[in-house]
Amino acid sequence: MTTLRLLTTCALVLGVAGTSGADVVHRYALVAGANQGGRDRPTLRFAVSDAARFATVLQELGGVEERDTILLEQPSVGELEKALETLRARTEADRRDPAGAPRRTEFLFYYSGHADEKGLLLGDDRYSYRSLRDHMDAVPADVRIAVLDACASGAITRLKGGKRRPPFLADESSEMRGHAFLTSSSEDEVAQESEGLGGSFFTHYLTSGLRGAADVSGEGKVTLNEAYQFAFHETLGGTVDTRGGAQHPAYDIQLSGTGDVVMTDIRQTSAGLVLSESLTGRCFVRNSRDELVVELQKPRGRAVQLGLEPGAYRVQCDLQSGGVATTAEVAEGAQVVVGPDRMAATERQETVSRGASDTPPGPRPLDGRNRIDVRWTISRYRDSWASVSQPGGIVDTSVSGFGGGLDYHRWFRENLALTISASGRAVDATTYVDVGGGTGSESTAISSVLAGIRWYPTRRPTASVRPWLSAMVGPYIGSGTSTSSGLPGSSVKTQVLAVPGAYLGAGVDFRLGGHFMLGISVGADLPADFSEELAGTKNYRAFQMGMSFGWAWGKGHEGVRS
Repeated sequence: MTTLRLLTTCALVLGVAGTSGADVVHRYALVAGANQGGRDRPTLRFAVSDAARFATVLQELGGVEERDTILLEQPSVGELEKALETLRARTEADRRDPAGAPRRTEFLFYYSGHADEKGLLLGDDRYSYRSLRDHMDAVPADVRIAVLDACASGAITRLKGGKRRPPFLADESSEMRGHAFLTSSSEDEVAQESEGLGGSFFTHYLTSGLRGAADVSGEGKVTLNEAYQFAFHETLGGTVDTRGGAQHPAYDIQLSGTGDVVMTDIRQTSAGLVLSESLTGRCFVRNSRDELVVELQKPRGRAVQLGLEPGAYRVQCDLQSGGVATTAEVAEGAQVVVGPDRMAATERQETVSRGASDTPPGPRPLDGRNRIDVRWTISRYRDSWASVSQPGGIVDTSVSGFGGGLDYHRWFRENLALTISASGRAVDATTYVDVGGGTGSESTAISSVLAGIRWYPTRRPTASVRPWLSAMVGPYIGSGTSTSSGLPGSSVKTQVLAVPGAYLGAGVDFRLGGHFMLGISVGADLPADFSEELAGTKNYRAFQMGMSFGWAWGKGHEGVRS
C-alpha cells in the first residue's frame, strides 16, 4: 500500500500510564521504527525518525529514564522479541523496592512502520499481532500501553473484540491496571505520512499533544485520554482530503481501577514555551533545524504550556487578521511567553504544507507514478554547411530540423525518474546546380531511442512549477536519401547509419492538475560522427528546443505505511 498514492503509515503502539502522586512509578519503554517492510513495499521516509521523536518525548516529559528505554531501528523479529523479553525480565525484577514493598511499574511499546491486517512487517518477516499481544501480556507491569502507527494497525484491536470508536472517556476516579492499545488507523485503513510534517500524521499530532498541546485542563499534565482525543481529531482533520482518505485512529482499552493515566508532565520540563491567553489561531512551532515540533489550534482565553528542549524556536500563527511570527530563545530552566504583542505580521503565512499526503485534489506526488509526454521540437544543427557560389548556380542548404517524439517517465523517487525517449526529426539539405543542366538534392532524417534519468532539484512533489535536468544515452539513426537528374542520367541512393550518442537537457514542468502537465525544454543532441556523409555531413550534433504535453497515471507510494 502507499501519501494517497498512499505512502501508508501502518502501525502505532504506545503505552504509558500515570498514577497518584503518592505512588512511585517505574516506567519502561520499547520504541521501534522500521522504514523497510519487504521487497514489495515502498521504503518509508519517516518511520525511524518518528520512533526517535517519540522516545525523546517519553524521556523528556514522560518519566522514562534513558537506561530504561530501548530504541530499535529496523529490527528483525528476533531482535524485537529479545528486547521485549529483556524488558519483561527487568520489569519482573523491579516489581518490589529494596525493602520488599510493591512498586508500581508501567510498560510502553511504540511501533512505526509497515504492517498489514496480520501483523507488523519487519523487512521480509511478519511479527503477528497475536505474538505481540502475548508478549505484552507476559510483561508483569501494572499498566501496559502500546501505540501502533501503521496501516491496518486497528486489526490488533479485533483480537479481543475492540473496534473503532470515537475518543474514549478517561476514568476520573486512582490506581489503574490493565492494558491499552492505540492505533493510528482502523483495520481497513492506511496510515499516512507527510513530507511537509516530516513524519506520520498520527505520530506528529500525538507528540504535539504530549508536549502540551493536548492539555485541555491546563494543569500542566497530559493524560492518555487528552493525548488520544487530540491525536484522533487532528489526524482525522488532517487526512480527510488526502488521497488516502480520512484516517481514524482506534483503540482497545482494558483498564480498571482508579486514577487518570498521565502520559507526560509538562511542569517537569527543563525549558518551556507558553502561548498566551490572548493568542488564538493555528500555530506552528519550529526548531532551529526548521523541523515542525508542535502544531495546534490555539484557543482564546487559555494559555498553553509546551515542553521543549532548550534552544531557538520560531513561532508562527495564522490569525483571522493574518499571519504573525516571532522567534524565541528558550533557555534551560526558563519559560518564554509568546503573545500577539511580540509577534510581527508576515506577508504570507508559512502554514504547514502537509506534503503529498494531504494534498487536496490537484497536483499529486510523482513517486511510483508513470507519465507519457508527447513532444514537439525544433533543432538547430551545427552550421557546417554554407551557401556556396558556383559557376552558374548556388548550393543552398537548410540547417534546421522539425520533429517530435514520445517520452515515458517512471518515478522511483519524488524527484528522480527513469526516462525512455523515442524521437525523430527531419533535416533537409537541398542543392540546386544548373551547370551542365543537372540538378541534385539530398535529405536526411535523424531518429533516436534514448534511456536515462530526469532529476528535479526541488523536493516538493506537489509544486505546480518544477525545473528538471536530464541525461540520456542510446543509438542515433540517420537515414539519408540523395537524388540526381540530368546528364548523363539519374540516380537515387539511400543510406541508413547508426552511431552512439547522448542527450543533455533541462526544462520546466507546469502542472495542470493531478494528471496533466505542460513542459518546455532545451538541450543538446550529441551523437558521434557518422561513418559516411549524410546530406553532405557526418556531424549531426544539434541544439534543441521543445514543448510537451503529458499525462500521468498510477497511485504511487509516497505517504503510505502499508
